[in-house]
Amino acid sequence: MREKIVSAAAQEFATVGFDAASVLRIATAAGVHHPHIYYYFRSKEELWREASTRAFAPIFDRVAVEGPKLAFLGPIEACEHAIRTFTRFSAENPLAALIVTRETLNPGSRLDWLTEHLLTPLHQIMVPLLEHGMAVGVIRPIPIPHFMQSMVGAVVSFFSSGPALRPLYGIDPLSPESIERHVDFMASLLIEGIRARPA
Repeated sequence: MREKIVSAAAQEFATVGFDAASVLRIATAAGVHHPHIYYYFRSKEELWREASTRAFAPIFDRVAVEGPKLAFLGPIEACEHAIRTFTRFSAENPLAALIVTRETLNPGSRLDWLTEHLLTPLHQIMVPLLEHGMAVGVIRPIPIPHFMQSMVGAVVSFFSSGPALRPLYGIDPLSPESIERHVDFMASLLIEGIRARPA
């Protein structure tokens, strides 16, 4: 029952945001009685935190398994691996980006919590790879905040733009073929954009 509640809550918070989210709608979507929500969660905000954590869980699971492998790769190869991992995660878990987007529209304590507990740990994987690459000369000097936000925006916006991309180009961004094409394109575009060129 708890799993059903958290899954329904993630969908609700991603769709309408925290303030407009209805605990009654969450209960109905989960197929449980309204009071059961408060048996498992003391407040709507506690439920939001659990739903947000669950939305990001797949990428932290991947990091736990694949993160140690990055130490055996060069900076360019490690960055490419991280970009591919993030792109696939974004395609498979669109609610994570939507939850963050909802909170950036109305910044406050919840965005602070997301930043501290979910976003910063993810950025702290990529940033040292970029810094190391610049230090050893294989990555050209780049403004890291600009790179990170450009990567996130380019990855996430493609997968969230299905209603526009279908009539414009006749493609489904969440089809397996489109996902893999975007994974390859993002890796190629971003890596070639940061790779140091011989003088």
